[in-house]
Amino acid sequence: MKSHSNEDLSPLWFWLPMGFVLLQLAVRYVSPEAHDLYIQGQKETGLVELLTPLALLPGIVLGLRSLRLWQHLPTFPSRAWVAMVTLGAFYMAGEEISWGQWLFYWDTPEVFVRINDQNETNLHNTSAWLDQKPRLLLELWALIGAIRIWVLDARGRKTDPGTTAYWFWPSRPLAWTGLLSALVMMPERVRDWWGIRLPSPFDIRVTETQELVLGFFLTFFLASVWLRLRSRSGG
Repeated sequence: MKSHSNEDLSPLWFWLPMGFVLLQLAVRYVSPEAHDLYIQGQKETGLVELLTPLALLPGIVLGLRSLRLWQHLPTFPSRAWVAMVTLGAFYMAGEEISWGQWLFYWDTPEVFVRINDQNETNLHNTSAWLDQKPRLLLELWALIGAIRIWVLDARGRKTDPGTTAYWFWPSRPLAWTGLLSALVMMPERVRDWWGIRLPSPFDIRVTETQELVLGFFLTFFLASVWLRLRSRSGG
C-alpha cells in the first residue's frame, strides 16, 4: 500500500470500501434478482461475504509485521492493542469462512451442531457476545475515532506519537471509513427505531455490508500502524 507523505496511509483508500457499497446499491437498483443471487448470495456464497476475509488478509499480514517492530511502540498498552487488533482481524476472517468450512465443505462437528444456531463451524452464531456485541464495539471505536479526528483538527491539535492514544485511535486517513461503517447500518436502525422501511436500493442486508466495511477498516488501521512504525524505525 502506498504511504501518505511516507508516514501514513493514503486517505484515497477510503474509496475502496465506498466503491463496494455503491456497487451493491447500484446492482440492487438495476437488478434486485442479480443482487440477491450474486452480491448477497446464500450463506457464505455472496460476493460481500467472500470479500470480507480477503479484505482482512492484508491487515493480518501487516499487523504481524507491525508486531515485529514492537520496540518502536512506546507503551505496553499500545503493543497489546496492536496485537489485539491483529488477533481480532484473524478471528473475524476465520469466522467469516467458518474456519474453512465454506471452502472445503466439511460436515459440521457435533459439538458445533449442538451450540451453533446455523449449523456452522464458527463461534459467532453461538452467542451475541461473540458476534453482535464485538461488532458494535468495533463500530463505536471506528465512529468515535472519526469524530475524535475531526474535533482535534478543528482545535488544531495533534496526538503525541509517544502516547498510547496515538496508537490506539484510528489516524486521520481512516476517518471517512470509520463513519461509513456506522452509516451502512442506518437502513436497519431506521426500520428498528422508527418502523420505517427504506425503499430499494437501500433495503440491502446491511449487517454483511458493515462487516465488509469493518474488514477494510481493520486492514487500513493495521496498515496505518505499520507505515507509521516503519517511518519511526527508519525502515
